[in-house]
Amino acid sequence: MLNERQLSLLEKLENQSLTMVALSRGLNVSSRTVLRDIDYLNFTLSGTAHIITTPNGYQLDIFDRRSYFMQLQRHDNDDRMLFLLLTNPFVTRLQLAETLNLPEKIVNDKLTRLKLRYERWFTITSKPNSGHFVDEPRRKKLIILANLVKKDPQIAGAETEFFALQQQLTGKSDNPEFMASLLVAVYTLRNQGAEPENGNADTFRAVYDAAGMYLSEPSLREADALTNLLRERALSINEPAINELVGQLWQAHGLEEYDQQLIVDLTAHIARCAACPVWLQESRQGSMNNLKAAWPVAFDLSIGLINQIRQRLNIEIYDSDLVGLYFACALERNQGEKHTIVLLAAQNAIATINQMAIERELLNCRVVIARTPDRLRALSEEITPVLVINNSHFALNDFPIETITIKNIIGQAGINLLKEKLEYALIKQKLPLFIPEELSFLYANRSDENWLDVIEQICARLVNEKLLHQGDAQRVYQRESEGQNLVVNHIAIPHCWSESSEKFRGYFIRLAQPVMVNNQMVWHLLLACTSSASRQELKIFSYLANALNGCEPQTISGLKSYDEFMALLA
Repeated sequence: MLNERQLSLLEKLENQSLTMVALSRGLNVSSRTVLRDIDYLNFTLSGTAHIITTPNGYQLDIFDRRSYFMQLQRHDNDDRMLFLLLTNPFVTRLQLAETLNLPEKIVNDKLTRLKLRYERWFTITSKPNSGHFVDEPRRKKLIILANLVKKDPQIAGAETEFFALQQQLTGKSDNPEFMASLLVAVYTLRNQGAEPENGNADTFRAVYDAAGMYLSEPSLREADALTNLLRERALSINEPAINELVGQLWQAHGLEEYDQQLIVDLTAHIARCAACPVWLQESRQGSMNNLKAAWPVAFDLSIGLINQIRQRLNIEIYDSDLVGLYFACALERNQGEKHTIVLLAAQNAIATINQMAIERELLNCRVVIARTPDRLRALSEEITPVLVINNSHFALNDFPIETITIKNIIGQAGINLLKEKLEYALIKQKLPLFIPEELSFLYANRSDENWLDVIEQICARLVNEKLLHQGDAQRVYQRESEGQNLVVNHIAIPHCWSESSEKFRGYFIRLAQPVMVNNQMVWHLLLACTSSASRQELKIFSYLANALNGCEPQTISGLKSYDEFMALLA
Protein backbone atom coordinates (compact mmCIF):
# COMPACT_ATOMS: atom_id res chain seq x y z
CA MET A 1 0.00 0.00 0.00
CA LEU A 2 1.42 3.39 -1.02
CA ASN A 3 1.50 6.06 1.66
CA GLU A 4 0.61 9.74 1.25
CA ARG A 5 4.25 10.75 0.74
CA GLN A 6 4.69 8.26 -2.09
CA LEU A 7 1.44 9.36 -3.74
CA SER A 8 2.60 12.96 -3.45
CA LEU A 9 5.94 12.01 -5.02
CA LEU A 10 4.12 10.55 -8.04
CA GLU A 11 2.01 13.70 -8.36
CA LYS A 12 5.08 15.94 -8.31
CA LEU A 13 6.84 13.94 -11.04
CA GLU A 14 3.87 13.29 -13.32
CA ASN A 15 4.19 16.42 -15.47
CA GLN A 16 7.64 17.77 -14.69
CA SER A 17 11.23 16.84 -13.96
CA LEU A 18 12.53 17.73 -10.48
CA THR A 19 15.96 17.51 -8.85
CA MET A 20 16.61 15.42 -5.77
CA VAL A 21 17.06 18.62 -3.74
CA ALA A 22 13.63 19.94 -4.84
CA LEU A 23 11.98 16.59 -4.09
CA SER A 24 13.46 16.20 -0.62
CA ARG A 25 12.51 19.81 0.24
CA GLY A 26 9.01 19.47 -1.16
CA LEU A 27 8.37 16.22 0.74
CA ASN A 28 10.25 17.38 3.86
CA VAL A 29 12.34 14.19 4.03
CA SER A 30 15.95 13.23 3.34
CA SER A 31 17.23 12.36 -0.14
CA ARG A 32 17.82 8.81 1.09
CA THR A 33 14.12 8.47 1.90
CA VAL A 34 13.20 9.81 -1.54
CA LEU A 35 15.50 7.28 -3.24
CA ARG A 36 13.98 4.50 -1.16
CA ASP A 37 10.48 5.62 -2.19
CA ILE A 38 11.52 5.73 -5.86
CA ASP A 39 12.82 2.15 -5.70
CA TYR A 40 9.61 0.97 -4.03
CA LEU A 41 7.39 2.83 -6.52
CA ASN A 42 9.27 1.43 -9.51
CA PHE A 43 8.80 -2.07 -8.09
CA THR A 44 5.11 -1.55 -7.26
CA LEU A 45 4.18 0.14 -10.56
CA SER A 46 6.17 -2.27 -12.71
CA GLY A 47 4.68 -2.52 -16.21
CA THR A 48 2.55 0.63 -15.99
CA ALA A 49 4.99 3.43 -15.09
CA HIS A 50 8.59 4.04 -14.06
CA ILE A 51 10.43 6.96 -12.46
CA ILE A 52 13.39 7.70 -14.72
CA THR A 53 16.44 9.94 -14.37
CA THR A 54 16.68 12.93 -16.69
CA PRO A 55 19.28 15.68 -17.18
CA ASN A 56 17.14 17.82 -14.82
CA GLY A 57 16.57 15.18 -12.13
CA TYR A 58 13.71 12.66 -12.00
CA GLN A 59 10.41 12.31 -13.87
CA LEU A 60 7.54 9.82 -14.05
CA ASP A 61 7.26 7.98 -17.37
CA ILE A 62 3.80 6.39 -17.76
CA PHE A 63 3.61 3.50 -20.24
CA ASP A 64 -0.07 2.62 -19.87
CA ARG A 65 -2.10 5.51 -18.46
CA ARG A 66 -5.31 3.55 -17.92
CA SER A 67 -3.62 0.67 -16.11
CA TYR A 68 -1.47 3.11 -14.15
CA PHE A 69 -4.43 5.08 -12.80
CA MET A 70 -6.41 1.95 -12.07
CA GLN A 71 -3.46 0.60 -10.11
CA LEU A 72 -2.95 3.93 -8.36
CA GLN A 73 -6.57 4.10 -7.20
CA ARG A 74 -6.09 0.85 -5.28
CA HIS A 75 -3.47 2.59 -3.18
CA ASP A 76 -5.48 5.80 -2.82
CA ASN A 77 -7.27 5.89 0.54
CA ASP A 78 -9.33 8.88 -0.64
CA ASP A 79 -11.28 6.72 -3.12
CA ARG A 80 -11.70 3.89 -0.63
CA MET A 81 -12.97 6.33 1.99
CA LEU A 82 -15.39 7.91 -0.50
CA PHE A 83 -16.68 4.45 -1.44
CA LEU A 84 -17.45 3.70 2.22
CA LEU A 85 -19.27 7.02 2.61
CA LEU A 86 -21.36 6.38 -0.52
CA THR A 87 -22.30 2.80 0.29
CA ASN A 88 -23.31 3.29 3.92
CA PRO A 89 -26.03 5.54 5.37
CA PHE A 90 -23.54 6.69 8.05
CA VAL A 91 -19.91 5.79 8.80
CA THR A 92 -18.17 6.66 12.05
CA ARG A 93 -14.54 7.71 12.20
CA LEU A 94 -13.74 4.51 14.10
CA GLN A 95 -15.33 2.38 11.36
CA LEU A 96 -13.31 4.22 8.71
CA ALA A 97 -10.12 3.67 10.71
CA GLU A 98 -10.79 -0.04 11.14
CA THR A 99 -11.75 -0.62 7.50
CA LEU A 100 -8.82 1.38 6.08
CA ASN A 101 -6.41 0.06 8.74
CA LEU A 102 -5.33 3.59 9.65
CA PRO A 103 -5.07 5.52 12.94
CA GLU A 104 -8.12 7.64 13.77
CA LYS A 105 -6.09 10.87 13.70
CA ILE A 106 -4.94 10.19 10.13
CA VAL A 107 -8.50 9.29 9.13
CA ASN A 108 -9.73 12.58 10.57
CA ASP A 109 -7.12 14.54 8.56
CA LYS A 110 -7.94 12.59 5.40
CA LEU A 111 -11.65 13.18 5.86
CA THR A 112 -11.07 16.94 6.14
CA ARG A 113 -8.97 16.93 2.96
CA LEU A 114 -11.55 14.78 1.16
CA LYS A 115 -14.29 17.32 1.92
CA LEU A 116 -12.12 20.12 0.53
CA ARG A 117 -11.12 18.08 -2.52
CA TYR A 118 -14.72 17.49 -3.63
CA GLU A 119 -16.49 20.53 -2.17
CA ARG A 120 -17.39 21.87 -5.64
CA TRP A 121 -18.91 18.58 -6.76
CA PHE A 122 -20.79 17.29 -3.75
CA THR A 123 -21.13 17.63 0.02
CA ILE A 124 -19.67 15.35 2.68
CA THR A 125 -21.08 16.14 6.12
CA SER A 126 -21.69 14.52 9.49
CA LYS A 127 -24.58 13.95 11.89
CA PRO A 128 -24.01 13.94 15.67
CA ASN A 129 -24.06 10.47 17.22
CA SER A 130 -24.42 8.87 13.77
CA GLY A 131 -21.34 9.52 11.66
CA HIS A 132 -20.27 10.91 8.30
CA PHE A 133 -22.13 10.62 4.99
CA VAL A 134 -22.47 12.04 1.47
CA ASP A 135 -25.34 14.52 1.67
CA GLU A 136 -26.72 14.24 -1.86
CA PRO A 137 -29.85 12.77 -3.52
CA ARG A 138 -29.69 9.07 -4.34
CA ARG A 139 -29.41 9.63 -8.11
CA LYS A 140 -26.37 11.83 -7.66
CA LYS A 141 -24.79 9.30 -5.29
CA LEU A 142 -25.30 6.60 -7.91
CA ILE A 143 -23.48 8.66 -10.55
CA ILE A 144 -20.60 9.49 -8.18
CA LEU A 145 -20.33 5.80 -7.31
CA ALA A 146 -20.38 4.94 -11.02
CA ASN A 147 -17.43 7.29 -11.52
CA LEU A 148 -15.53 5.46 -8.77
CA VAL A 149 -16.32 2.06 -10.28
CA LYS A 150 -15.25 3.24 -13.74
CA LYS A 151 -11.89 4.31 -12.30
CA ASP A 152 -11.40 0.97 -10.53
CA PRO A 153 -14.06 -1.79 -10.67
CA GLN A 154 -12.19 -3.67 -7.94
CA ILE A 155 -13.12 -0.98 -5.40
CA ALA A 156 -16.69 -2.36 -5.38
CA GLY A 157 -15.50 -5.97 -5.36
CA ALA A 158 -17.21 -6.44 -8.71
CA GLU A 159 -14.38 -6.49 -11.25
CA THR A 160 -15.55 -9.71 -12.92
CA GLU A 161 -19.17 -8.55 -12.99
CA PHE A 162 -18.17 -5.14 -14.38
CA PHE A 163 -16.38 -6.64 -17.39
CA ALA A 164 -19.24 -9.11 -17.90
CA LEU A 165 -21.73 -6.22 -17.98
CA GLN A 166 -19.48 -4.23 -20.30
CA GLN A 167 -19.32 -7.17 -22.70
CA GLN A 168 -23.11 -7.53 -22.63
CA LEU A 169 -23.58 -3.81 -23.35
CA THR A 170 -21.05 -3.58 -26.19
CA GLY A 171 -22.95 -2.77 -29.36
CA LYS A 172 -26.07 -1.86 -27.38
CA SER A 173 -24.75 1.35 -25.77
CA ASP A 174 -22.68 4.28 -27.04
CA ASN A 175 -20.53 4.07 -23.90
CA PRO A 176 -20.65 0.52 -22.53
CA GLU A 177 -17.90 1.24 -19.98
CA PHE A 178 -19.85 4.02 -18.24
CA MET A 179 -23.13 2.14 -18.54
CA ALA A 180 -21.57 -0.94 -16.90
CA SER A 181 -20.25 1.32 -14.10
CA LEU A 182 -23.74 2.73 -13.56
CA LEU A 183 -25.30 -0.72 -13.41
CA VAL A 184 -22.68 -1.84 -10.88
CA ALA A 185 -23.48 1.28 -8.80
CA VAL A 186 -27.20 0.43 -8.77
CA TYR A 187 -26.36 -3.14 -7.78
CA THR A 188 -24.00 -1.96 -5.01
CA LEU A 189 -26.68 0.27 -3.43
CA ARG A 190 -29.50 -2.25 -3.93
CA ASN A 191 -29.92 -2.77 -0.17
CA GLN A 192 -30.35 0.95 0.61
CA GLY A 193 -33.84 1.01 -0.88
CA ALA A 194 -34.36 2.05 -4.49
CA GLU A 195 -36.58 5.08 -5.04
CA PRO A 196 -39.94 4.41 -6.72
CA GLU A 197 -39.42 4.77 -10.48
CA ASN A 198 -41.46 4.32 -13.64
CA GLY A 199 -38.69 2.58 -15.51
CA ASN A 200 -39.01 -0.73 -17.36
CA ALA A 201 -37.80 -3.60 -15.17
CA ASP A 202 -37.07 -5.77 -18.25
CA THR A 203 -34.59 -3.39 -19.94
CA PHE A 204 -31.53 -4.63 -18.05
CA ARG A 205 -32.86 -7.84 -16.51
CA ALA A 206 -31.13 -10.12 -19.05
CA VAL A 207 -27.90 -8.07 -18.88
CA TYR A 208 -27.73 -8.42 -15.10
CA ASP A 209 -28.67 -12.12 -15.24
CA ALA A 210 -25.88 -12.83 -17.75
CA ALA A 211 -23.37 -11.22 -15.36
CA GLY A 212 -24.65 -13.28 -12.43
CA MET A 213 -26.18 -10.26 -10.69
CA TYR A 214 -29.81 -10.50 -9.57
CA LEU A 215 -31.86 -7.44 -8.62
CA SER A 216 -35.34 -6.76 -7.30
CA GLU A 217 -38.00 -5.16 -9.51
CA PRO A 218 -37.60 -1.67 -7.93
CA SER A 219 -33.82 -1.72 -8.53
CA LEU A 220 -34.25 -2.83 -12.14
CA ARG A 221 -36.74 -0.02 -12.74
CA GLU A 222 -34.35 2.44 -11.06
CA ALA A 223 -31.50 1.44 -13.42
CA ASP A 224 -33.71 1.96 -16.48
CA ALA A 225 -35.14 5.28 -15.21
CA LEU A 226 -31.68 6.68 -14.48
CA THR A 227 -30.26 5.75 -17.88
CA ASN A 228 -33.35 7.23 -19.58
CA LEU A 229 -32.88 10.48 -17.65
CA LEU A 230 -29.25 10.76 -18.75
CA ARG A 231 -30.21 9.99 -22.34
CA GLU A 232 -32.90 12.71 -22.33
CA ARG A 233 -30.45 15.23 -20.94
CA ALA A 234 -27.95 14.41 -23.68
CA LEU A 235 -30.64 14.82 -26.37
CA SER A 236 -31.50 18.28 -24.99
CA ILE A 237 -28.00 19.48 -25.95
CA ASN A 238 -28.09 20.84 -29.49
CA GLU A 239 -26.07 23.31 -31.54
CA PRO A 240 -28.63 26.19 -31.48
CA ALA A 241 -28.82 26.07 -27.65
CA ILE A 242 -25.03 26.01 -27.23
CA ASN A 243 -24.59 28.67 -29.92
CA GLU A 244 -26.93 31.03 -28.01
CA LEU A 245 -25.08 30.55 -24.70
CA VAL A 246 -21.61 30.88 -26.25
CA GLY A 247 -22.66 33.96 -28.21
CA GLN A 248 -23.78 35.72 -25.04
CA LEU A 249 -20.52 34.87 -23.24
CA TRP A 250 -18.42 35.89 -26.22
CA GLN A 251 -20.16 39.24 -26.43
CA ALA A 252 -19.86 39.81 -22.67
CA HIS A 253 -16.08 39.32 -22.91
CA GLY A 254 -15.77 41.66 -25.89
CA LEU A 255 -14.27 38.99 -28.13
CA GLU A 256 -14.28 38.80 -31.91
CA GLU A 257 -16.52 36.36 -33.78
CA TYR A 258 -15.95 32.65 -33.18
CA ASP A 259 -16.05 29.92 -35.80
CA GLN A 260 -18.72 27.25 -36.13
CA GLN A 261 -16.20 24.52 -35.30
CA LEU A 262 -16.26 25.68 -31.67
CA ILE A 263 -20.04 25.11 -31.46
CA VAL A 264 -19.75 21.67 -33.07
CA ASP A 265 -16.97 20.62 -30.67
CA LEU A 266 -18.70 21.98 -27.56
CA THR A 267 -22.09 20.49 -28.42
CA ALA A 268 -20.62 17.01 -28.92
CA HIS A 269 -18.52 17.19 -25.76
CA ILE A 270 -21.28 18.54 -23.50
CA ALA A 271 -23.74 15.95 -24.84
CA ARG A 272 -21.23 13.24 -23.89
CA CYS A 273 -20.88 14.78 -20.42
CA ALA A 274 -24.64 14.85 -19.98
CA ALA A 275 -24.99 11.20 -21.06
CA CYS A 276 -21.98 9.98 -19.06
CA PRO A 277 -21.29 12.53 -16.28
CA VAL A 278 -17.68 12.85 -15.14
CA TRP A 279 -17.74 14.19 -11.59
CA LEU A 280 -14.47 12.72 -10.28
CA GLN A 281 -11.03 13.58 -11.58
CA GLU A 282 -8.95 10.81 -13.12
CA SER A 283 -6.14 11.59 -10.66
CA ARG A 284 -5.31 14.14 -7.98
CA GLN A 285 -2.80 15.90 -10.24
CA GLY A 286 -3.89 19.39 -11.29
CA SER A 287 -2.47 18.85 -14.77
CA MET A 288 -4.53 21.65 -16.36
CA ASN A 289 -3.12 24.42 -14.17
CA ASN A 290 -0.48 25.50 -16.72
CA LEU A 291 -3.10 25.59 -19.47
CA LYS A 292 -5.38 27.67 -17.26
CA ALA A 293 -2.53 30.10 -16.74
CA ALA A 294 -1.80 30.26 -20.47
CA TRP A 295 -5.45 30.78 -21.48
CA PRO A 296 -7.35 32.15 -18.46
CA VAL A 297 -10.01 33.78 -20.63
CA ALA A 298 -10.80 30.34 -22.10
CA PHE A 299 -11.34 28.87 -18.66
CA ASP A 300 -13.41 31.87 -17.58
CA LEU A 301 -15.58 31.24 -20.64
CA SER A 302 -15.70 27.57 -19.69
CA ILE A 303 -16.91 28.28 -16.14
CA GLY A 304 -19.46 30.77 -17.46
CA LEU A 305 -20.81 28.27 -20.01
CA ILE A 306 -21.05 25.48 -17.44
CA ASN A 307 -22.93 27.77 -15.04
CA GLN A 308 -25.36 28.71 -17.83
CA ILE A 309 -25.88 25.05 -18.74
CA ARG A 310 -26.76 24.27 -15.12
CA GLN A 311 -29.13 27.21 -14.75
CA ARG A 312 -30.86 27.22 -18.14
CA LEU A 313 -30.65 23.60 -19.29
CA ASN A 314 -30.81 22.04 -15.79
CA ILE A 315 -27.80 19.79 -16.47
CA GLU A 316 -25.02 19.25 -13.95
CA ILE A 317 -21.60 19.41 -15.58
CA TYR A 318 -18.23 19.98 -13.94
CA ASP A 319 -15.75 19.28 -16.74
CA SER A 320 -14.31 22.79 -17.08
CA ASP A 321 -10.90 21.55 -18.22
CA LEU A 322 -11.78 20.12 -21.63
CA VAL A 323 -14.45 22.76 -22.24
CA GLY A 324 -11.74 25.34 -21.54
CA LEU A 325 -9.45 23.67 -24.07
CA TYR A 326 -12.12 23.93 -26.78
CA PHE A 327 -12.38 27.66 -26.06
CA ALA A 328 -8.56 27.99 -26.07
CA CYS A 329 -8.39 26.32 -29.50
CA ALA A 330 -11.07 28.68 -30.82
CA LEU A 331 -9.23 31.73 -29.49
CA GLU A 332 -6.02 30.48 -31.10
CA ARG A 333 -7.76 29.90 -34.44
CA ASN A 334 -9.19 33.42 -34.36
CA GLN A 335 -5.99 35.26 -33.60
CA GLY A 336 -6.30 38.52 -35.48
CA GLU A 337 -3.18 40.45 -34.59
CA LYS A 338 0.11 40.01 -36.47
CA HIS A 339 3.45 40.21 -34.68
CA THR A 340 6.29 41.75 -36.64
CA ILE A 341 9.66 40.01 -36.82
CA VAL A 342 12.65 41.62 -38.52
CA LEU A 343 14.98 39.21 -40.30
CA LEU A 344 18.52 40.53 -40.74
CA ALA A 345 19.97 38.66 -43.73
CA ALA A 346 22.49 39.68 -46.38
CA GLN A 347 21.77 36.87 -48.84
CA ASN A 348 18.51 37.38 -50.75
CA ALA A 349 17.74 33.70 -51.48
CA ILE A 350 18.21 32.54 -47.88
CA ALA A 351 16.26 35.55 -46.58
CA THR A 352 13.28 34.78 -48.85
CA ILE A 353 13.24 31.07 -47.96
CA ASN A 354 13.40 31.82 -44.24
CA GLN A 355 10.70 34.49 -44.51
CA MET A 356 8.33 32.01 -46.17
CA ALA A 357 9.15 29.26 -43.66
CA ILE A 358 8.51 31.50 -40.63
CA GLU A 359 5.24 32.93 -41.95
CA ARG A 360 4.05 29.44 -42.88
CA GLU A 361 4.79 28.00 -39.42
CA LEU A 362 3.80 31.09 -37.38
CA LEU A 363 0.46 32.21 -38.78
CA ASN A 364 0.20 35.24 -36.50
CA CYS A 365 3.53 36.72 -37.65
CA ARG A 366 4.77 38.78 -40.54
CA VAL A 367 8.46 38.92 -41.42
CA VAL A 368 10.20 42.07 -42.66
CA ILE A 369 13.66 41.65 -44.19
CA ALA A 370 16.54 44.04 -43.42
CA ARG A 371 19.77 43.75 -45.41
CA THR A 372 22.03 45.80 -43.13
CA PRO A 373 22.24 46.72 -39.43
CA ASP A 374 21.48 50.36 -40.31
CA ARG A 375 18.27 49.32 -42.06
CA LEU A 376 17.42 47.12 -39.06
CA ARG A 377 17.74 50.07 -36.68
CA ALA A 378 15.59 52.26 -38.92
CA LEU A 379 12.87 49.58 -39.12
CA SER A 380 12.99 49.06 -35.36
CA GLU A 381 12.19 52.72 -34.80
CA GLU A 382 9.33 52.64 -37.31
CA ILE A 383 7.47 49.43 -36.44
CA THR A 384 8.81 48.23 -33.03
CA PRO A 385 9.32 44.53 -33.88
CA VAL A 386 8.64 41.95 -31.22
CA LEU A 387 11.74 39.98 -32.19
CA VAL A 388 14.85 40.22 -34.33
CA ILE A 389 16.42 37.22 -36.08
CA ASN A 390 20.08 37.64 -36.97
CA ASN A 391 20.53 35.46 -40.05
CA SER A 392 23.73 37.22 -41.08
CA HIS A 393 27.42 37.62 -40.26
CA PHE A 394 26.79 41.02 -38.62
CA ALA A 395 27.24 41.31 -34.85
CA LEU A 396 24.31 42.78 -32.89
CA ASN A 397 25.85 43.23 -29.48
CA ASP A 398 23.66 45.07 -26.93
CA PHE A 399 20.80 45.52 -29.38
CA PRO A 400 17.78 46.80 -27.36
CA ILE A 401 15.26 44.34 -28.88
CA GLU A 402 15.13 40.60 -28.11
CA THR A 403 17.44 38.93 -30.63
CA ILE A 404 18.17 35.34 -31.58
CA THR A 405 20.87 34.13 -33.96
CA ILE A 406 20.07 31.43 -36.54
CA LYS A 407 22.57 30.46 -39.21
CA ASN A 408 21.67 29.60 -42.82
CA ILE A 409 18.23 28.13 -43.60
CA ILE A 410 15.90 27.82 -40.62
CA GLY A 411 15.03 24.22 -39.72
CA GLN A 412 12.50 22.77 -37.31
CA ALA A 413 14.79 23.37 -34.33
CA GLY A 414 15.05 27.03 -35.30
CA ILE A 415 11.26 27.31 -35.69
CA ASN A 416 10.72 25.79 -32.24
CA LEU A 417 13.23 28.23 -30.73
CA LEU A 418 11.50 31.08 -32.53
CA LYS A 419 8.09 30.07 -31.15
CA GLU A 420 9.45 29.96 -27.62
CA LYS A 421 11.15 33.36 -27.89
CA LEU A 422 8.22 35.01 -29.62
CA GLU A 423 5.81 33.86 -26.90
CA TYR A 424 7.47 36.02 -24.26
CA ALA A 425 9.49 38.70 -26.04
CA LEU A 426 6.76 41.35 -26.10
CA ILE A 427 5.74 40.67 -22.52
CA LYS A 428 9.28 40.90 -21.26
CA GLN A 429 9.71 44.27 -22.96
CA LYS A 430 6.59 45.74 -21.32
CA LEU A 431 6.62 43.95 -17.97
CA PRO A 432 7.17 47.10 -15.83
CA LEU A 433 4.25 48.74 -17.66
CA PHE A 434 2.01 45.75 -17.05
CA ILE A 435 2.85 45.56 -13.33
CA PRO A 436 3.86 49.09 -12.21
CA GLU A 437 5.79 49.54 -8.98
CA GLU A 438 3.50 52.32 -7.77
CA LEU A 439 0.54 49.92 -7.70
CA SER A 440 2.28 47.47 -5.35
CA PHE A 441 1.65 47.43 -1.59
CA LEU A 442 1.51 45.28 1.57
CA TYR A 443 -1.91 44.16 2.83
CA ALA A 444 -1.88 43.50 6.58
CA ASN A 445 -4.44 40.70 6.65
CA ARG A 446 -5.57 39.20 9.96
CA SER A 447 -5.34 35.51 10.83
CA ASP A 448 -9.16 35.18 10.85
CA GLU A 449 -9.60 36.55 7.29
CA ASN A 450 -10.35 33.96 4.61
CA TRP A 451 -9.57 34.36 0.92
CA LEU A 452 -12.83 36.11 -0.02
CA ASP A 453 -12.40 38.54 2.90
CA VAL A 454 -8.90 39.39 1.65
CA ILE A 455 -10.09 39.91 -1.93
CA GLU A 456 -13.03 42.08 -0.82
CA GLN A 457 -10.83 44.37 1.29
CA ILE A 458 -8.09 44.68 -1.34
CA CYS A 459 -10.62 45.50 -4.07
CA ALA A 460 -12.28 48.08 -1.80
CA ARG A 461 -8.91 49.75 -1.16
CA LEU A 462 -8.06 49.89 -4.88
CA VAL A 463 -11.51 51.33 -5.68
CA ASN A 464 -11.14 53.98 -2.95
CA GLU A 465 -7.74 54.96 -4.37
CA LYS A 466 -9.33 55.16 -7.85
CA LEU A 467 -6.92 52.50 -9.15
CA LEU A 468 -9.68 49.99 -9.88
CA HIS A 469 -13.09 50.53 -11.42
CA GLN A 470 -16.04 49.45 -9.26
CA GLY A 471 -17.31 47.14 -11.99
CA ASP A 472 -13.92 45.45 -12.29
CA ALA A 473 -13.78 44.97 -8.52
CA GLN A 474 -17.17 43.26 -8.60
CA ARG A 475 -16.07 40.99 -11.45
CA VAL A 476 -12.89 40.00 -9.61
CA TYR A 477 -14.79 39.16 -6.43
CA GLN A 478 -17.52 37.30 -8.31
CA ARG A 479 -14.99 35.18 -10.18
CA GLU A 480 -13.09 34.27 -7.01
CA SER A 481 -16.31 33.34 -5.22
CA GLU A 482 -17.22 30.93 -8.03
CA GLY A 483 -14.07 28.86 -7.49
CA GLN A 484 -11.54 27.69 -10.09
CA ASN A 485 -9.13 30.24 -8.61
CA LEU A 486 -5.86 30.64 -10.51
CA VAL A 487 -2.88 29.89 -8.23
CA VAL A 488 0.62 29.58 -9.68
CA ASN A 489 3.25 28.24 -7.29
CA HIS A 490 1.68 29.78 -4.15
CA ILE A 491 0.94 33.14 -5.82
CA ALA A 492 -2.76 33.78 -6.43
CA ILE A 493 -3.74 35.62 -9.61
CA PRO A 494 -7.33 36.89 -9.22
CA HIS A 495 -8.33 38.60 -12.45
CA CYS A 496 -11.14 39.95 -14.58
CA TRP A 497 -11.72 41.00 -18.15
CA SER A 498 -12.21 44.72 -17.88
CA GLU A 499 -14.62 46.85 -19.86
CA SER A 500 -13.00 50.04 -18.56
CA SER A 501 -9.40 49.31 -19.51
CA GLU A 502 -7.66 48.93 -22.85
CA LYS A 503 -4.52 47.23 -21.54
CA PHE A 504 -3.32 44.79 -18.93
CA ARG A 505 -2.56 46.20 -15.50
CA GLY A 506 -1.45 44.22 -12.49
CA TYR A 507 -1.25 44.97 -8.77
CA PHE A 508 1.41 42.97 -6.92
CA ILE A 509 0.25 42.71 -3.30
CA ARG A 510 2.19 41.11 -0.46
CA LEU A 511 0.22 39.49 2.35
CA ALA A 512 1.23 39.87 5.97
CA GLN A 513 0.07 36.29 6.62
CA PRO A 514 -0.43 33.39 4.19
CA VAL A 515 -3.99 32.37 3.33
CA MET A 516 -5.45 29.15 1.92
CA VAL A 517 -6.72 29.30 -1.67
CA ASN A 518 -7.86 26.19 -3.55
CA ASN A 519 -6.20 23.98 -0.93
CA GLN A 520 -2.87 25.76 -1.52
CA MET A 521 -1.10 28.20 0.80
CA VAL A 522 -0.74 31.63 -0.82
CA TRP A 523 1.76 34.25 0.35
CA HIS A 524 1.21 36.97 -2.29
CA LEU A 525 -1.24 37.85 -5.02
CA LEU A 526 -1.19 39.57 -8.38
CA LEU A 527 -4.59 41.15 -9.04
CA ALA A 528 -4.90 41.60 -12.80
CA CYS A 529 -7.31 43.38 -15.12
CA THR A 530 -7.04 43.23 -18.89
CA SER A 531 -8.95 43.94 -22.05
CA SER A 532 -9.67 40.72 -23.88
CA ALA A 533 -9.29 42.64 -27.15
CA SER A 534 -5.54 43.01 -26.48
CA ARG A 535 -4.69 39.59 -27.85
CA GLN A 536 -0.93 39.57 -27.23
CA GLU A 537 -1.31 40.82 -23.67
CA LEU A 538 -3.27 37.72 -22.66
CA LYS A 539 0.01 35.80 -23.11
CA ILE A 540 1.27 37.45 -19.93
CA PHE A 541 -0.58 34.78 -17.91
CA SER A 542 1.43 32.07 -19.66
CA TYR A 543 4.61 34.07 -19.10
CA LEU A 544 3.82 34.39 -15.39
CA ALA A 545 3.13 30.68 -15.09
CA ASN A 546 6.40 29.68 -16.75
CA ALA A 547 8.47 32.16 -14.77
CA LEU A 548 6.89 31.39 -11.37
CA ASN A 549 6.70 27.61 -11.75
CA GLY A 550 10.48 27.52 -12.02
CA CYS A 551 10.91 29.02 -8.53
CA GLU A 552 11.27 27.19 -5.24
CA PRO A 553 8.30 27.65 -2.85
CA GLN A 554 10.76 28.98 -0.24
CA THR A 555 11.76 31.73 -2.68
CA ILE A 556 8.11 32.67 -3.23
CA SER A 557 7.31 32.76 0.49
CA GLY A 558 10.41 34.85 1.17
CA LEU A 559 9.57 37.69 -1.24
CA LYS A 560 9.84 40.99 0.62
CA SER A 561 9.39 43.59 -2.10
CA TYR A 562 8.14 44.45 -5.56
CA ASP A 563 11.72 44.46 -6.91
CA GLU A 564 12.28 40.90 -5.73
CA PHE A 565 9.06 39.76 -7.42
CA MET A 566 9.96 41.44 -10.72
CA ALA A 567 13.44 39.91 -10.58
CA LEU A 568 11.79 36.45 -10.61
CA LEU A 569 9.95 37.36 -13.81
CA ALA A 570 12.93 38.83 -15.67
